[in-house]
Amino acid sequence: MSDNVIRFGGSHIGNQIALQNLKAWLAGSTSRNYVVVSAIPGLLDLIQFNLEQVFQNELNKEKLLNEIYGFYVNNIDEQPSDTYSKLADQLIGLLKGIGLIGDYSRALKDQVYCFAEKLSLEILSSLWKEATVIQPEDIALQVSSDFGNATFLSVDKNKLNKLEDGVFLVPGTYGLAENNKLARTGKTAADYTAAFLTKELGLDALKLWGLDNDFQRAKPVIIENPEIIKRLTYSEASELAYFEHYSFHPRTVEPLEHAHIPIQVLSPKTAKGEVETIINTETYIEKQIVKSVACTDDISLLKLDGPGVGLKPGILAKVTNQLNDAGLNIKSVITSQTSINFILSKENGAKALKLVHKLGFSTVTDIKVVNDLALIGIVGHGMQQAYGVSAKIFAAVANNKINVILSGSGASDLVSYLVVQESDKEKSVREIYNAFFSDK
Repeated sequence: MSDNVIRFGGSHIGNQIALQNLKAWLAGSTSRNYVVVSAIPGLLDLIQFNLEQVFQNELNKEKLLNEIYGFYVNNIDEQPSDTYSKLADQLIGLLKGIGLIGDYSRALKDQVYCFAEKLSLEILSSLWKEATVIQPEDIALQVSSDFGNATFLSVDKNKLNKLEDGVFLVPGTYGLAENNKLARTGKTAADYTAAFLTKELGLDALKLWGLDNDFQRAKPVIIENPEIIKRLTYSEASELAYFEHYSFHPRTVEPLEHAHIPIQVLSPKTAKGEVETIINTETYIEKQIVKSVACTDDISLLKLDGPGVGLKPGILAKVTNQLNDAGLNIKSVITSQTSINFILSKENGAKALKLVHKLGFSTVTDIKVVNDLALIGIVGHGMQQAYGVSAKIFAAVANNKINVILSGSGASDLVSYLVVQESDKEKSVREIYNAFFSDK
């Protein structure tokens, strides 16, 4: 039996059914099973909140310690282990030091956030005593020094291949950068970590033990019981990953795509390891073309308007460089001859506006940020080849008096974007979904 790399989400640590089913599925396995673990979401949120507040309020050590201990007690129903207590003390000491210094670097921020996974891993280890913990230091898991968005570079495969059969718990989302500093590969990037290990070990498939939010035709709070998508390409999955109602890291496909290693999303509801969704290089075009209608209202629109915008070279490059240097992510760019539109998160809109104003473009007559918007993504391979898909999308919104503020299609064969008023988000999803799936 071949080895396995399985990503186990932090939200499943407290889910007895998901954990017991994974244990049962791996029981009796005569192979090495690497379970890559992400942080418990609430624990990560707690650490992020306290780091953000450390300059404004004096750290309440006792309160924070009790909150951290609460995650252990709630999951295991006993007092924290010595290892867990030491980790909690180290975290609080680090936060107090940052408060005294009055500032922190990206590297120090990563070091703080890594405690969410270290603590989560100790909780899982206490629940799964038969498993062995492997730290990134143990296997020389090397990453680039792009703190907060690092890239995996190498791992000591010889050490991994010399291990005896069994279950090994590996913290996801971080590795060792220069000078052995810890660098994170993203907020919830355990999928990416697991993908890298899968590729480096030459395994047949990456296995994800369930998703917090399945790959479904639409957001379940908008469409009741949407169907789970059975087959996706790497590109389709990556596109959907940028919408928060899908819990999949966009970089997961990077290590796997060229090696044609599939991703299997396994159901955690039983111990059978049933595949709910498979993601690979095989382009599978469905009858209705569209596979999902995704949405997000976490957007703002940075607009640069002017009659010479399309003629003046370098405007787009200067803006993207400025935002990149400031660590602001651009979700998408939609352009015309008189306007360049950057789709950003809500949080980054106002920050980007200040930065771009400093560039002083003579050919740009108006720079502004538009809020209270929603982005609708209609995803599925074959849009450019299939007659009438775009017409069907626009008819669905036009017939229901939904104003499209901005649209973009043609840049990719697999997605069309609509920007609408935030108040029209759910209505847009329902009408577009009905246009493609009501008569499926």
